[in-house]
Amino acid sequence: MKATRRLVGALAVVAALGGGLTACGPDTDTAGGTTGGAGASAKPADGAKGDGPKGEPGSDCGAPPQLPAGHKMVEIAVPPSKGSMSAKDAKPTCTPNDWIYHGQGEAKYYVFASETKAEIALGSGKTKDVPVGELWMHAGDCLTNQSAVKPPYSCSGNIYDITTDSEGKVTSIKEIWHP
Repeated sequence: MKATRRLVGALAVVAALGGGLTACGPDTDTAGGTTGGAGASAKPADGAKGDGPKGEPGSDCGAPPQLPAGHKMVEIAVPPSKGSMSAKDAKPTCTPNDWIYHGQGEAKYYVFASETKAEIALGSGKTKDVPVGELWMHAGDCLTNQSAVKPPYSCSGNIYDITTDSEGKVTSIKEIWHP
């Protein structure tokens, strides 16, 4: 896979150089951006670092996703216990399947607010509101015993979108579905 990406990247660079010999700069459209000329596949979209999953140049995921204000992606590190969880901050990583979140760094300790809103994924773009205790059990089963998870639920990457209050308590938690 790595060799294939390098070959495709090298071909894109050769194509870009060949097309760029007669041009003074990138083609621009009426909005001031670049058009899909020969160099489009060789350089990432604005805002992207152009690094693949292991820092390889040539990814074409575009700009990383932006979360709404106050939201944070986390990867639960150990099964949540009543009222708390340990989770790593999850950052987007460009993969062959687009941007996927992965936990990084040390796990942080979170306490749930008394009225935490919880949602479990049912598939692409669909969730179900559940009591927060049901989400704790689901997350724990996904970490330790995936065969205990019954339809309509499934385990889909252990990534959750959370919001916190001014004291740092989790006020909402939503499982993020990924195939």
